[in-house]
Amino acid sequence: MHVFNCIWQGLTTGVVLSLMLGTVFFSLIRNSLKYGYHSGVYISLGVIVCDIMFISLGIASHGFAVFLKNYNHSISVVGGVVLALMGVYMIVRAKPKIQEGKEFVPKKNPHYYFFASGFLLNVLNPINFFSWLGISTMLTSQYNYDIPDKIIFFTASLVSIFVVEIMIAHSAHKLKKMVTPLVLKRINQVSGSVFLLLGLRLALGMYL
Repeated sequence: MHVFNCIWQGLTTGVVLSLMLGTVFFSLIRNSLKYGYHSGVYISLGVIVCDIMFISLGIASHGFAVFLKNYNHSISVVGGVVLALMGVYMIVRAKPKIQEGKEFVPKKNPHYYFFASGFLLNVLNPINFFSWLGISTMLTSQYNYDIPDKIIFFTASLVSIFVVEIMIAHSAHKLKKMVTPLVLKRINQVSGSVFLLLGLRLALGMYL
């Protein structure tokens, strides 16, 4: 049952993170429309590799946090505040910049350009790293997840993110017509609200 919970929570988290619509989302749509579905696959792979790097850093950082058990409450508060601030930022800046997501013009080996596009768009957005760091804090402080539990959770999250991004690339033509600026704004507001609530729960856990 515990493993199932790790997988289910990881899949759900991946979907929420996928709805943080920004440069990667628009890059997937634009490049998929112009260069085909496979360009979106390589962009998604670049994003996943970047996320693996962020997650590894988050787990390593929280190995130290677990070691400092006496500071468990402080770590929870800091992690919760980070998540809450990201949630507020997503709500306040919910209106998307439609012109985000520049195209990488393919040359001899276009898949390398698309992969680099996904990686760079993800790595240059600091909110991505702090998202994983805050989530890792919550898993340690609220759910007492150890390293194997986190590996299962984060693996499920990455699978979920990859599947959603592939669906976005595959459905680029339909999404371009359906996803208006207002729809994007509402989705960003919902995603921000989720982060805000999770952050408050983490920061105020001992008082609830």
